[in-house]
Amino acid sequence: MKKGLRRFMLALAVLIITSGTTRIVSAAEEEKPLGPGWLSLDKSVGLMDNAIGNGKGSLEKALGINISGYLDTGWTFSTNHPSHPANISLRVFDKDQNKIEFNALNITLDKPEKDWGVGIHLSGIFGRTGELLRESTFWGRTLHKEPSAELFESYLTTTIPVGAGLAVKGGLFVTPLGTEIIPTPGSYNDNISRSFLFNLAIPFRHLGVLFTYPFSKMISVSAGPVTGWDDPRDNNHTPAFLGGITLTPTDTITFVSNVIAGEEPVALAPPSARNTARWTISNVLTVKTFDPLNLSAEYTYGHQRKASLGGTLDATWQGFAAIASYGWTDRFTTALRGEVFNDRNGARIGGDLNNNHANVTVGELTLTGAYKFTKMLLGRAEVRQDWSNRNVFAVGDQANRTTHFGDKSQTTLALQLIYTY
Repeated sequence: MKKGLRRFMLALAVLIITSGTTRIVSAAEEEKPLGPGWLSLDKSVGLMDNAIGNGKGSLEKALGINISGYLDTGWTFSTNHPSHPANISLRVFDKDQNKIEFNALNITLDKPEKDWGVGIHLSGIFGRTGELLRESTFWGRTLHKEPSAELFESYLTTTIPVGAGLAVKGGLFVTPLGTEIIPTPGSYNDNISRSFLFNLAIPFRHLGVLFTYPFSKMISVSAGPVTGWDDPRDNNHTPAFLGGITLTPTDTITFVSNVIAGEEPVALAPPSARNTARWTISNVLTVKTFDPLNLSAEYTYGHQRKASLGGTLDATWQGFAAIASYGWTDRFTTALRGEVFNDRNGARIGGDLNNNHANVTVGELTLTGAYKFTKMLLGRAEVRQDWSNRNVFAVGDQANRTTHFGDKSQTTLALQLIYTY
């Protein structure tokens, strides 16, 4: 598998670079260049950017499809030193302690609707993110280590000529709930680490059909059936409802509310366990006050019947998060995120693992700095402080090389490099 992946990456790079000799002006060259910077790599890595831009443009023209993607590598360190297992608590995609991880090679192919009347979107992830995504969304029938190649998204789109146009999307796609996303080419979260709300309060993706209709420039509504939370195999043979509304009263304000409702397995139980009714609503407000400053706020609430520890009580979870990002220059940006998440009955976190107390409240404050070395190469650094009212964070015993649960806080540091093509 690893040899095949390396050969594929090498062949793709050679094809993109060598095919660029037939194109005179690339998309990268047509864009406004970045301003000067002390850490600029425009005269070295930037030359590769232009070659890849040329090659990709020629390949897209020859095949009639849009090609995009990214490479992502990173490192995360926790001052709690979790040992065996070396997993940073309450994390999904950035949980590996003190390891330099090849997170992802993403390859995305798009065929626009205008050519055939039907759009095609295919996106694959190779690397640690693909492995963790597959484990987290129950593609496998049991929870075990999965292959490091994953079909991230695969769907068709079309527009039915009714009124302003009824958009239809069918297949496997990321959830519209929440502020943060699993990164896609050219679209990343403001921070390296994911929030508690992203990891614990909402699903990651769905298999199903979603219909979207714009009633006006200000109001758009979506609705459709999906298999439920994450598992494309539909573990209970009962579809869930996914729907939402988008309000855009001005060019600077956007409000999005999405809800998913249906029967799902009780948390912390295998997919074959008893299912109960679960619904979650996520509300996101985005405000662009002035050009360098972007603000967003999210409130998410979830409920599931008989889903508390022991299956005797209904469970609720809710949280609030806010992010402020500021572009100091066209190269350097900072983002500050703060959030609080409450799992009242232990359905999402599981409670204090020392004494089984539920009603866990966790919070975090995260500061991330991002710098564009070139238009296609982004470097980021982050410091994050987590805290809780219960002992939910893993602490490593370095002498005995074991991990126990017994801390109410953890501090993490992270570094990341993203190259977009």
